[in-house]
Amino acid sequence: MLGWLIIYHLSLFWPTYSMSQVTPMVQPLLLQFQQLFFLSKVVGVLPQDLTKFRHKNVLEKSRNGMIYMLGMLVLYVVLYNLLIYSFSEEDRTLKATQSTLTFVIGLFLTYIGLIMMATDQVTALFNQRRLGELYERIRVVDERLYREQCLIDNSCIAKRIRIMLLMTIIFELFILLTTYIELVDYTQWLSLLWMVSAIPTFINTLDKIWFAVSLYALKERFEAINATLEDLVAEHEKFQSWLTADDGNDAAELRTADSSETQPPQYDSNLEYLYKELGGIDMGSLRGSGSKNKNKVAPIAHSLNSFGESIQTPRKPHQPNPNPMMNMAHESELSNATKVEEKLNNLCQVHDEICEIGKAMNGLWSYPILSLMAYGFLIFTAQLYFLYCATRAQSIPSLFRSAKNPFITVIVLVYTSGKCIYLIYLSWKTSLASKRTGISLHKCGVVADDNLLYEIVNHLSLKLLNHSVDFSACGFFTLDMETLYGVSGGITSYLIILIQFNLAAQQAKEAIQSFNSFNDTAGLVGAATEFGNESSTLYDLVTTTMMTPSNY
Repeated sequence: MLGWLIIYHLSLFWPTYSMSQVTPMVQPLLLQFQQLFFLSKVVGVLPQDLTKFRHKNVLEKSRNGMIYMLGMLVLYVVLYNLLIYSFSEEDRTLKATQSTLTFVIGLFLTYIGLIMMATDQVTALFNQRRLGELYERIRVVDERLYREQCLIDNSCIAKRIRIMLLMTIIFELFILLTTYIELVDYTQWLSLLWMVSAIPTFINTLDKIWFAVSLYALKERFEAINATLEDLVAEHEKFQSWLTADDGNDAAELRTADSSETQPPQYDSNLEYLYKELGGIDMGSLRGSGSKNKNKVAPIAHSLNSFGESIQTPRKPHQPNPNPMMNMAHESELSNATKVEEKLNNLCQVHDEICEIGKAMNGLWSYPILSLMAYGFLIFTAQLYFLYCATRAQSIPSLFRSAKNPFITVIVLVYTSGKCIYLIYLSWKTSLASKRTGISLHKCGVVADDNLLYEIVNHLSLKLLNHSVDFSACGFFTLDMETLYGVSGGITSYLIILIQFNLAAQQAKEAIQSFNSFNDTAGLVGAATEFGNESSTLYDLVTTTMMTPSNY
């Protein structure tokens, strides 16, 4: 019997315990990465375990995933080299007909896409454990924000991922198919290897979608903290305005009560007989029109004391509104410095944790970002340079044949630069959001106008001053708008230099060709002159011989 009672009581507590274990406080961020993870797993961008991600939404190391990813990397390298070999005949023609500068640029940039892809995959292999820990830290941050009534909506993350994947597929297919149909001889079966040319950029884009979406998630959490602080300020201002309005209403009611006491009663003709019975009242003063004191009532006998002095009617006390809900307002948290101190401390600690997560994220993607920025800078410059070469009827490297078509060139430049610009812009906005927290915190101190709270705000502001996060590419340059401006200027400068070198090379080649043609012409003229001289000498000899008289 005792055993059944124990089981019964345990059954009462079991549903609550199981629900607390199964239902988390917040949904993990990785729940929005389902489609992106499956696609990344298939093409070999991430080596993490697929089964554990599907059931637990976590990223954990996988030995089989590492082997599969290394196999895909080797396969891509082999196919890419076969692609280069199949189109090498055009590159050999380029070396013989064009300047050495164009050939060297094409040879170096041929492998930069493969280097960028290998950097992404190798970095993912080394950082697979740290990447899982990173998203676990984000989940813990979300729970801490939830305790502070700071809710995060992750539904927009999944929409953003779908849009990025759709745009990536559209750009890749458009560039690949238009180049293959317009500029590749697809009558040969080796031309199918041209499909391999899209693999490095597609894998790189998938890897950068992971970074961009994770960075956007951090920005959303910074903005949520800032919005919470702004709500505290707005709530306190609303509370202050309510107090001011309530004080004004009390004063208005007091003024109304005073005026009602001093205002004389209005004369009623139906009560004229009553006024006569009371006596001592001037009827003309009550009914006279235009007189200054027409409504002034003389004191009646009942309103005089025994000494003939008027008796003042006692003032009615101010009665509160019988409906308490009309005068009820929520008390501002900033009005109690001791109470709000704990919340501000918690928000600042979460802010510090998000900044540390941002630094860790920057460390995970530092080499891939550096390779992407180098690739974007070189490809953008080279694509414009090869477009110039194509307009001058010059040969260009085989893998850059898209530069022969200006429209395809524009699409390639938009796709390549779009990735770089978006990452730079997003990093810059995230950094600004992290620094804006200090401004929102100071607003709390200013609007509260409390010395104790202002000391708390100053103390926390010193902490936030060291919590800001800046994103960089291995420390070489910061990802902000100044870097974007500098890269734009660098592309313009190097493009002008390359065009000048090309012009100089073409002028030198034309001069050499002109000199060679002049030498050939001079040689022909000299040969003809020499032949003419020999002919004239033979003619003179024959003529002299024939005209000389014979002695026989």
